[in-house]
Amino acid sequence: MGRVVGALVLILGLLLAAALMLFFQLLWPAQNIGYALGSPVALISVVIGTLFLIASGRLGRAGAEAERQARVEAVYALAVNRNGMLTVADTARSLQLNPADVEALLSELSKTESDYVSLEFDEQGQPFYLFSRAGTRPHPFGAKYRVSTEGRVRVADVLGVDGPRETLDEEAALRRNGN
Repeated sequence: MGRVVGALVLILGLLLAAALMLFFQLLWPAQNIGYALGSPVALISVVIGTLFLIASGRLGRAGAEAERQARVEAVYALAVNRNGMLTVADTARSLQLNPADVEALLSELSKTESDYVSLEFDEQGQPFYLFSRAGTRPHPFGAKYRVSTEGRVRVADVLGVDGPRETLDEEAALRRNGN
């Protein structure tokens, strides 16, 4: 959208500047009134149109990175639900994504995050991706949530870190009592 607006500002502004120049130069050919009116309009449209084009490019790159990060988080969350084993078809179906995009993403993860994701093959030779729970990568593997029958939530920070944790209700009670 920003590119379209930038291109329109650029094209329409330059057309307006050219029309102003032509009209006033034809009206008073001995004077430079057409250039005096058309040149600022052209300059302003070039500056504003260029700013729109640059900003839309940056915004597009930021949006693409945010989309990629959201997909990575969704894949890791799905891996938690599937005990760390994902196939391309199952992931694409569950996340409603294109299988080619999912395969590219899983392949990239297995290359760039080889400590956490690996490509494996089952007994029939079908490929699947295995997500490891080892390591310190801050993904959903690192948090556990437990809801008791009373509705209290217990949050354990990182797998492998033991020790007493207070529930959110107990912490609120301690704050009310001034402790």
